[in-house]
Amino acid sequence: MNPHEEAQIRPYLKELLSLCATKVEEFRLLGYEEANLEQVWSFVCAKLPKDAPIHQIVDFILCIRVMDFMNYQTIEAYKGEL
Repeated sequence: MNPHEEAQIRPYLKELLSLCATKVEEFRLLGYEEANLEQVWSFVCAKLPKDAPIHQIVDFILCIRVMDFMNYQTIEAYKGEL
């Protein structure tokens, strides 16, 4: 189970995934066609502590920059974890 799908997050998971989907659309508008919802959610889960409050998770999702996301994707590809 994903650490951000714990009991305190579960009631808000649908809304958080909707925010991630919006971020994917933003990335696609900027020309990054390969971004998908699972990758963005994986990025969020990797970068935030397990016990992060809901407002911190929302803020983080809204502030994801393409450069940070692509750097994460590149590093994960080098690790062979994608």
